Amino acid sequence: GAGLLVLEPALQHYPWGDPEFIPRLLGQANPDGRPFAELWMGAHPDAPAWTVVPGRKVSLAEVIRQAPEAILHPAVAQRFQQQLPYLFKVLAAAAPLSLQVHPSKERAAAGFARENAAGVALAASHRNYKDANHKPEVLAALTEFYGLRGFRPLPQLAEQVAALPELRALFPGFQPTAESLRQHYAAFMSLPQERVDQGLGPLVKRLRAEHARRPFQQTDREYWLLRADEAYSRDGHRDRGLVAFYLLNLVRLAPGQAMYLPAGVLHAYLAGAGVELMANSNNVLRGGLTAKHVDVPELLANVVFEGAEPERISARPIPGTGEWVYPTPAEEFELRRIEVAGGQAHVNGPEHSADIVLVQSLAAGERVVVEAAGQRWEFGQGAVWLVPQGLAYTISSPARATLYKATVPAQSWASGVGVSAEPGSTFRGRQPTPLAFGTSGLRGLVTDLTDLEAYLNTRGFLEYLREIGELRPGVAVSVAGDLRPSTDGAERSILRAVVRAIEEAGLAVDYLGKLPTPALTYYALEQGRPSVMVTGSHIPFDRNGLKFNKCTGEVLKDDEPGILRAVARVRHREYARPRPTSLFADDGMFKAGPGRALPPENPQARQEYLRRYVDFFPAQALRGQRLVCYQHSAVGRELLVELLSRLGAEVIAVGRSEAFIPIDTEAITERQLATLQALADHARRQHGPIDAVVSTDGDSDRPLVAGVDAEGAVRFFGGDLLGLVVAEFLKADAVVVPISANDAVDRWGGARDVRVIKTRIGSPYVIAGMARARARGARRVVGWEANGGFLVGSEIELHGRVLKPLPTRDAALPLVAALSSAAAQKVSLVERFARLPARFSKAGLLDQFPLETSRALVRRFSPEDPRIEQVDFEGDDVRLTFTGGATARAEGSVARQLQRIRRELETHFAPRDGFAEIARLNLLDGVRVSFRNGDIAHIRPSGNAPQLRIYAVADRPARAEAIVACALAEPDGILRRME
Repeated sequence: GAGLLVLEPALQHYPWGDPEFIPRLLGQANPDGRPFAELWMGAHPDAPAWTVVPGRKVSLAEVIRQAPEAILHPAVAQRFQQQLPYLFKVLAAAAPLSLQVHPSKERAAAGFARENAAGVALAASHRNYKDANHKPEVLAALTEFYGLRGFRPLPQLAEQVAALPELRALFPGFQPTAESLRQHYAAFMSLPQERVDQGLGPLVKRLRAEHARRPFQQTDREYWLLRADEAYSRDGHRDRGLVAFYLLNLVRLAPGQAMYLPAGVLHAYLAGAGVELMANSNNVLRGGLTAKHVDVPELLANVVFEGAEPERISARPIPGTGEWVYPTPAEEFELRRIEVAGGQAHVNGPEHSADIVLVQSLAAGERVVVEAAGQRWEFGQGAVWLVPQGLAYTISSPARATLYKATVPAQSWASGVGVSAEPGSTFRGRQPTPLAFGTSGLRGLVTDLTDLEAYLNTRGFLEYLREIGELRPGVAVSVAGDLRPSTDGAERSILRAVVRAIEEAGLAVDYLGKLPTPALTYYALEQGRPSVMVTGSHIPFDRNGLKFNKCTGEVLKDDEPGILRAVARVRHREYARPRPTSLFADDGMFKAGPGRALPPENPQARQEYLRRYVDFFPAQALRGQRLVCYQHSAVGRELLVELLSRLGAEVIAVGRSEAFIPIDTEAITERQLATLQALADHARRQHGPIDAVVSTDGDSDRPLVAGVDAEGAVRFFGGDLLGLVVAEFLKADAVVVPISANDAVDRWGGARDVRVIKTRIGSPYVIAGMARARARGARRVVGWEANGGFLVGSEIELHGRVLKPLPTRDAALPLVAALSSAAAQKVSLVERFARLPARFSKAGLLDQFPLETSRALVRRFSPEDPRIEQVDFEGDDVRLTFTGGATARAEGSVARQLQRIRRELETHFAPRDGFAEIARLNLLDGVRVSFRNGDIAHIRPSGNAPQLRIYAVADRPARAEAIVACALAEPDGILRRME
């Protein structure tokens, strides 16, 4: 494990900086009175801290890049893209800073992408968005501190406007409403400079005369207005930001008090010193008090026009620890203050993420002592260090010392591995393993998924829905499950634990039985209800999971942090509950066994799901087709037979299994293909020629389809090609697919003028991509994954029949649509797929491949800058494409690093195995390698299990299969060599 890292912070000498505070903190002289504005103690690329590792001095950003999980915590590394999620600073202002607002995460991502697409250079003076992240921040005062924060209460603001003739002239007809504030502020910010000077010039002149007669005090707005005028008004022109001193709350913080600044709050720091902690971003939209660029339309789009009293935060003590925490809702950071004195050591266990600690106050000549992993350090005032996750440490001092600590809050990482830094992190001496979100849904080992764990996660999900206003009192929650033994068996019933959690939350349970995930989702969406599916999807039966849907659709990636925070709160509550009043025994199972019987089954969801397709497809659409339905342990096995039969097909149901059989439609094995062939051969002997073999995965949201040629040979068709057939059948004008999909979709879309959007892997990303496509004007929007799960993002009208949206993975639609497409064209299924662009894909995986190793492997072959999405090698040139679409030529160390990555990859994907020179790398999700001969090899860790996946694309099926075989060969295939 990593040891303690002593940090050398980066200094920022902005003109508004105080020449004394930071030098005094660091024990440095400053003979020329240079401004020392900020001390950056983090890994932001603009000014990272430095540390010394054996033999060399390196940036903290580089140290984290080399070992993100060891430094940050596996869950933090995964959630925040291997980046330290916060930036810790000391700020010391001698003059007012610019008036500014920070964008929300959504606006930051959209703005960053928009400016990239427009080709605005990152260093351009008129650039608004420096990255795609938001920048909530908290500042705790170390000295008396003054600032402006948020609009004043609207009645108070209306009184202020009425009381000042200059303001009345600038804000004519102002009313104490948010809309009036927005309109008047927008009008003022859009005035020509001449009109601003006419309005503010007389005001400043009058205030200077008053100040000469009776000087203003720091508690007066006018004092700060005049100081800002001296700093920022130039050449007879008044800075329009001066008006903010009357519009915003003037806040005074005593040492130890803090204020929090979420997105949208207009603010300015005026004077004083403090510790500042924020998300790792440098996104600032300025509104005045600056000589820098002010983009008024973008400013207005980001400001929240609400009036309120200013909020001040006081630190709360954590009993028995010597620590005080400044509570904020931020997911990326938490600020804490530590007090030690007289030999009373502060003890910090190993249950934490990356902690950065600053010695803020210590008597001259005194030292604090830090001990960790058998080592001992002594530090004076101004010292800064980082303690990696998992490392216990103690801090002591013979003299009184005050330290500030930046960390990642427990609710942002504890759910990933089952460790919580909060009191009550163990359940009666046992350390449970919480579930973690994968690409879609929560997953975990059945041994970890106790009744308690299922209950906590369900209650947390419901509490989150209440927080976002999606859970009305008395609403029913729809519930269903798959056929795994742990979903609802005699010994275990995760389903019953979910039902109990809903009932205990005071809500009604709408139990739909054992049902495909898309059938549950479709019915619940139609009813406007949230829903919970107990399923492990396609993964082996020793694992299971929960898939949550809001009233409006699938839980998306933006919902996951809020759900995990709510689960952490419920966990804390339940762990603290006394044994006699708890529902759970010490092993985390219900005291009374598997729990109450499930409610009576509501059959309506099954009927509505069937009706969705029977009403959309023409009657007898599949007439004349003889299909083998491989039922195995799929939850939709009976429903699929009924659907195909009702549409006119002759269906032969085979292979039913009462033991659970995991089938991953994205990575069909040779053994499974042999099973399909054997089933087809048997049916052919009994019934005559067969058109296709069809099936689904365990929860029936991923289709399996294989055509049967004239000789009876089974031809499996991957989900990415299946999606093309379905999209063409539905006449889509925009398709959304993950980056792992066969690039036949690009050729197909280009030939038909169909917009193709690529996303990261997982249905939440595809759903978000479909929303973007609709926002850009697409009318018939669909999406699919490489596993074949098909999503409908808009109404689709065909032959006078309408298919409603179903933005979740579905297996029934692609199966029926592909078969219908072949029938409509009067060709076999094999011939229908032969009409697609001649590109062939194959996927495979190595099981029991540790996630940490997978992620380290991907990091090794990825550029250091996480904004780089694609790299093209053009002779000696290396061309970069950034998130959002901006392009640039790689220079210097970046170009050298990327050429090193290419050379190393070419030692693994070598000519002896048929690989050509590498032409392109795509880093959107994993590492996708394109070769000059058209081959593609894409490596990515699984989102749900310890597996490393390989996706191959080539011009011939045999070549795609050979790439996967080379990658998966044991013991020395490509992936093992890379490992």
